[in-house]
Amino acid sequence: MSRRKRRLTAMALAIPLALLSGATGGWAQTGGYGGALGTPEQEAKFKELYDAAIAAGQKQVIVYGPPPARVQLDTFHARFPGIEVIYQQLQSAERLAKLEQEKQTGNFVADIASDGRTPVVSMAVDGWCQTLDHIMDVPAEWRGVDDKVQFQQVAVFGMAVNTSLLDVAEAPKSWRDLTSEKWKGKVVMVTPAAGGAAAFTFAQMDHPEENNKKYEGIKEGIKENISLVARDALVLQEVAAGNYPIGALAYYPYFVQIKAQGAPIEFVFPFTEGGGNMWTKSAQCLIENAPHPLAAALYMNWEFSKEGQQTLSDAGLYPVMPGTPGPGGLPPLETVDLLEQLPDEEAITAYGPFVREVIAFFGGG
Repeated sequence: MSRRKRRLTAMALAIPLALLSGATGGWAQTGGYGGALGTPEQEAKFKELYDAAIAAGQKQVIVYGPPPARVQLDTFHARFPGIEVIYQQLQSAERLAKLEQEKQTGNFVADIASDGRTPVVSMAVDGWCQTLDHIMDVPAEWRGVDDKVQFQQVAVFGMAVNTSLLDVAEAPKSWRDLTSEKWKGKVVMVTPAAGGAAAFTFAQMDHPEENNKKYEGIKEGIKENISLVARDALVLQEVAAGNYPIGALAYYPYFVQIKAQGAPIEFVFPFTEGGGNMWTKSAQCLIENAPHPLAAALYMNWEFSKEGQQTLSDAGLYPVMPGTPGPGGLPPLETVDLLEQLPDEEAITAYGPFVREVIAFFGGG
């Protein structure tokens, strides 16, 4: 038995019988979690980790990063009562400054850093993160920097179609289609001149190198053919209002919000010809010297469980575990031809110059 397992077992044995006979996320009532999280063996490991966290008095998890959808937190809290996950909106330089202060004073507060791929991978490379042991069988592509980073979800961008103006079956099937004369003036997209996901998309079309030939001329065609707006949210607003039949690079969580308001729109993802479907990784890491490492590890592992992945899907995000349906009935991620990206650690610095080139090409500063 490993040292870690001996420690967890010892702490689990210290739990009062009164606690074990009470509500422990449904375990006592059902003889397990009923398959909601995974296999019986996986669920036993979740129970072991949960009991160890409770026994150690770890009743909260502090996350530095943008908060998730309420359904994610509510579902975790209901599954593992007695442990509260609290998000503090600290990102980039502000988060690093806070962590540096905690390191200098020895008053450690943060358990998890949560953000996009680049800032969290950068933290792991710089020694801010520790290795996480996974309960679920997480594919290697969703674990980074020697298992110090996890990518539990991705966000996808597709096309929004105003169904009052266009039959979804007639919508463009590829980036190449969007550059044709047929769609000139009929498509709206956020401008890459503003940076963000649009600029990143076209930077990826040139890098890695194998993308360059596949998407040659797309950037120029888009600039010539498509109406550009200043913000992501405006794309869906313009399509919903009927000003354009198609919105390119529509962000799926925004689509869910607009659709819920009764807009006559549908989401088209993935492109079925030529690939190149845009996506971005979300990332987390367990911070070195985290004051609640067991509770934090439980939360991070739960996000990869069957229940956790379904909850992410319910929130409009794309789960990454094989076989998990996409949000809103979209296809599983492993079946989608995604736009190729540079490796995680290389991407920390490599994309910066490429993104600036794209911004300049579209007239940005």
